[in-house]
Amino acid sequence: MKGKEPSWFWILQISAWILIGFMNFMLQYFTTDLPRAVVWRNFISIGIGGFILTTLYRYYLKRKKIAFNLSMKSFIGNLLIATVLLSLMWLGLMALIFFSFADQYRFSFRNILHNLFPTTAILLIWTLCYLGYHLMRKYHHQEIEKWKMEAEIKNIQLENLKAQVNPHFIFNALNNIRALILEDHQLARQMLTKFSEVLRYALQHAEDIEITIAEEIGILRQYLELVKIQYEERLTFSISADETLLQQKIPPMVLQLLVENAVKHGISSSVEGGRIDVQVGMLNQEILLTVRNTGSLKRKEELEDNLGLGIKNIIERLGLIYGDRAGISITEESPEVVVVINIKRST
Repeated sequence: MKGKEPSWFWILQISAWILIGFMNFMLQYFTTDLPRAVVWRNFISIGIGGFILTTLYRYYLKRKKIAFNLSMKSFIGNLLIATVLLSLMWLGLMALIFFSFADQYRFSFRNILHNLFPTTAILLIWTLCYLGYHLMRKYHHQEIEKWKMEAEIKNIQLENLKAQVNPHFIFNALNNIRALILEDHQLARQMLTKFSEVLRYALQHAEDIEITIAEEIGILRQYLELVKIQYEERLTFSISADETLLQQKIPPMVLQLLVENAVKHGISSSVEGGRIDVQVGMLNQEILLTVRNTGSLKRKEELEDNLGLGIKNIIERLGLIYGDRAGISITEESPEVVVVINIKRST
């Protein structure tokens, strides 16, 4: 891109000043009785003179390495000062050209001053275009860098959150297997087999930001079967999903983390156990991921401590990936706790 910028400048610069000089030449040639020598010198002073002065001004800006980090007030000030100075220099160049043969034709400063308004207008337009272009280009570049930095920060945060998921899941599963080994070796072996299947899936999608709902339900079913080996009749579960949503994408392991939280804070804390129902549906163009489990919420001020790492991880990941297009709610509908993730579908 940087290699193309100078060529575009010179094409526009040369074309613009040739056009301005030519228009002035044609206007004076056909509408005035000025001698041809004067008309040609007008062409030189207008076209070539303007080209040289604005090129030198551009060279000055590049030489001083002007950063174009200007506020609107500073921009207007620089624009007016540059226009006035260039206009005066241009008029000086005209005077130098015309008074060099004043003995042949009658000229006065009044003739020169007649050109003050058109030259100032032309230079104002040129300076506005040049400074405005670089100011907008600088602003655009800064915005791109800002977006890149924000995206990089979000990516780092997201990677850190994703890195928490697997250790969290592994820690809980291994604890369950260890406890079961002391009670039933056969069940512990089955649980270890299921655990390896779930872990393989989790590692396979460790780099994915989103996976399909069908994939998430598949791993969730494996996980619930793994947990049921430990809890046996104390745990019953159901999974239902709108088939039209199965190819929609959601962050990996969000449903599993919700179910993990339901088992830890609901099922395991009850002697009788309980039930977990998972539903995937849609309402008002929002995908709803709902997990209901037997249990109750503790006091409101203790809620944050009871959410656990899994729920907090989900909240942060939803914010990073979807912004305000996603949210989570946790309510108690006695005798159940209901957690709902809502994700607005992108149009």
